[in-house]
Amino acid sequence: MKGASSKNKVNLIRNGQQFIDANLELISQAKNFIFLHTYIFEEDQITNKILEELKYAAKRDVHVFIIFDAFGSQDFRDKKIEELNRNKIYFSFFTPFLSFQNYNRRLHQKVLIIDNLHCLLGGINYAKKFNLPENNYPWLDYACIVSGEEVYNTFLKVLPLYKKSFPSHKKLFNSFRAPQVDLTNVSMVKTNLNDWTRNKKQIFKSYLSAISKSESEIYLLATYFIPGKKLLNALKKAKKRNINIHLIFGSKSDHPVTRIIENYFYNWYLSNGIKIYEYDKSIIHGKLAMIDNHWITIGSYNHNFISRYANLEINYEILDKSFGKIIKKEFENIINNSTEIKEGSLQSKKNRILVGAFYFLTNLVTWLSLIFLLKRKKD
Repeated sequence: MKGASSKNKVNLIRNGQQFIDANLELISQAKNFIFLHTYIFEEDQITNKILEELKYAAKRDVHVFIIFDAFGSQDFRDKKIEELNRNKIYFSFFTPFLSFQNYNRRLHQKVLIIDNLHCLLGGINYAKKFNLPENNYPWLDYACIVSGEEVYNTFLKVLPLYKKSFPSHKKLFNSFRAPQVDLTNVSMVKTNLNDWTRNKKQIFKSYLSAISKSESEIYLLATYFIPGKKLLNALKKAKKRNINIHLIFGSKSDHPVTRIIENYFYNWYLSNGIKIYEYDKSIIHGKLAMIDNHWITIGSYNHNFISRYANLEINYEILDKSFGKIIKKEFENIINNSTEIKEGSLQSKKNRILVGAFYFLTNLVTWLSLIFLLKRKKD
């Protein structure tokens, strides 16, 4: 895995109380600086605990910088922003969503960096309705904490975002150096970005590369899964090499149209010998994959044109057999609580035509929005 670092410790974080506690613990350990950016952050009794912990950090003279996506976090109040500023916490929105030029380019990353020592990174947004909903399971979602030398590489990858959002602090950011790391762990970790307007396609390419090199088994937690031809062809070629492929979908979704479009491919998966499952305990939001029990990726990237061409996305790519055992148990547990989809349970031909129409219209809207990104890229 070219460009990966080896001195790292990796811990899996599940959505729910574990995710909230991980944020609070990491923030409480900060001594120098905190970077936090995310797509959705809603004010509630869960997230306010995190904001309070950030205030305590600022009182300890920790430099705290926060960036929320202006569309995903559009309900974050001006009053709360003023309160953060009074507590010496620096805040910025990523691209106003009412800007016609920028509405289709979103900050979809979820990253918390502490002193270049620890990084919490994944697909989990910040809101009680996702993390600890009333009378329901948390959304099925994941993040991981990486501690070690790769954290500084992650910092360098996201640094341009902070320099643009807080230009008067560039000199300060340049002083945040890589600390000495004394770890004997052998977890290989690499930070991958997808940012099409800046020619960053690392996450997408890492998936294709890992699938093409697969030798035994592929597990993929598939949320908002609307794959393009390259990914479908890679899966098809893998299956021809007798690779066991498991795709896990959610029977529930916060985007019903996307869920309908996902069904459009069911016939194709089954006709190519790919196993598909539907999980119904809660909404699936995780972006997690494992190949051959040792290659793992966790992050914000979804397999659709929005993630591939419009959003800013970030994933960790991990090579670790020990961590792979943990992820394997996680996938086995999900499958044991899911229903395998057989050919007889598929939709009628009439319904598949309707689903195909949804798929066509969605792609048309996506491509029309990308025209504005193309224009801005040329500009």
